[in-house]
Amino acid sequence: MSGDRTCTRAFACLLWLLGACGRETLLIEPRCDGLAPGDLVITEVHANPDGSDGEAEYIELFNASPEQLSLDGLVLATGRADGTGVKTHRFQGVSISEGDFFVVGNAAPDSMPAHLDYSYGTALGSLRNSDAFVSVECGETLIDEMRYEGTNDGRALELDGGLAPNHELNDDTNLWCPTPEGTDEFVPGNIGTPGARNSSCAPIELEGNCLDDNVVRASRSPGPGQVQITEWMANPAGPDADFEWVEVLFGEAVDLHGFQLGPSPDSLEAVIDGEDCFPVDAGRRVVFGASPAATPRVDADLGFSLGNSGARSVVAGANGRVVDRVDYDGTVEGVAWQIDPVGELCLASSDEEYATGNLGTPGEANTFCPQVLDPGTCLEDGVPRKIVSPKAGEAWISEWMANPSSVGSREGEWLELRFDAEVDLNGLVLTDLTSSVTRIDQKDCIRVSAGSHRVFARSSDSSENGGITGVLGELSFSLNNSDETITLSVEGQTLDTVSYERSTLGVATQVDELGKRCDAMHRYGDGDLGTPGLPNPWCS
Repeated sequence: MSGDRTCTRAFACLLWLLGACGRETLLIEPRCDGLAPGDLVITEVHANPDGSDGEAEYIELFNASPEQLSLDGLVLATGRADGTGVKTHRFQGVSISEGDFFVVGNAAPDSMPAHLDYSYGTALGSLRNSDAFVSVECGETLIDEMRYEGTNDGRALELDGGLAPNHELNDDTNLWCPTPEGTDEFVPGNIGTPGARNSSCAPIELEGNCLDDNVVRASRSPGPGQVQITEWMANPAGPDADFEWVEVLFGEAVDLHGFQLGPSPDSLEAVIDGEDCFPVDAGRRVVFGASPAATPRVDADLGFSLGNSGARSVVAGANGRVVDRVDYDGTVEGVAWQIDPVGELCLASSDEEYATGNLGTPGEANTFCPQVLDPGTCLEDGVPRKIVSPKAGEAWISEWMANPSSVGSREGEWLELRFDAEVDLNGLVLTDLTSSVTRIDQKDCIRVSAGSHRVFARSSDSSENGGITGVLGELSFSLNNSDETITLSVEGQTLDTVSYERSTLGVATQVDELGKRCDAMHRYGDGDLGTPGLPNPWCS
């Protein structure tokens, strides 16, 4: 409320010497020149503290002007709504910065609590609990006034915080409300927002909107392509009801208000209760957990249970519309499902333990899934290419040690392959008479040049295998000392076969480039005879 006031209103009579209208006045020169109606707005009144009113009463003012205001000479008044019982206080030596709140109260000036900026002492007495007014006036100019019909014990009366403070809006008693329950106490037993933005009052129509720091704005609901479910733990090591979780990556800055998760499109549940926006920055991974103990960092509650077996889904939605979905079939206890940076689905790797017995990367970027190769391909510098397998006449079994003496047979047996062309070893298979199989199944391409010799041994440890280094792979079968056949093949095609009826203790059998066999004559490692990994000498 603003404008000049007449002596029919309570405050105009304060300057009359005899306290009644129409008598001779005593003029007092105000020192608040420059203040205009609406420069100050009364935004909050706490007239009814819990228990004895005591020193917890306060009045909050807001500087709505574009500059700092001096309050020197400004008069604060309060009384009954009918204009009687008026008491006043004149400010001295204080000012309010632009856009700031200023809280004044009745506490003793030498012991003001933290929520007060200024004390008017006993000048106003106790604020009335009902049917009262509060005003501020510079001379005969009314700067602002508010009226209230009643108050609630222990709760301040606030101008709706969803509105910008305005001296005309605060004339409407419907725009004032008691501080809502759940607000922090500023002193024991009393709730209010002295010196801060006020609470919102009447329920606000929030369809499509949310509250951002108590201000209504349009809710930023995520759409398809802006949300990705990136990881989930459906079968944790420990109670599912405590340790299940879902990780969601938000590609755009959105709000969790209206965001939903569930096991199917028909079972979506809001992840956030209430009216707050809960903004999420672009690139943020949010972890929804069954309990705060689900992962080292849980950002919000997970409102549904994940299934452990059979075909299952996790669905993300916004206001009932599906924005992302992942499907999985079965689980492994203690291992999370992950979507990698290129959209592949796989289980978390063994080196990603986030808690004892549980593997995954909740809240962190996922690693790439192991690459699934097409048959007949291998990886060269991470890029798939076709395997170049040897043909008949390009790969040979060139040497074998069936009966070592420097170490035991289990550790010291080995055989050597010779390659007469540049080929890949991926897919090569070695078998013996018992049909035991040693297969090269590595994903990376194993390229060898023409003239290369490669060794397969029962043990790749040179301290155990008789001193052989550079072992390509470990044999899964034992070489018989007699009556043995060894076959080398690839994709079902036989490349070479050797058979022998006997073996010599501590001596390898060699095949030279002409295909002639003989006993080895050169010592290796711990003293047995052979040339594992080296060209064989000519047999005589």
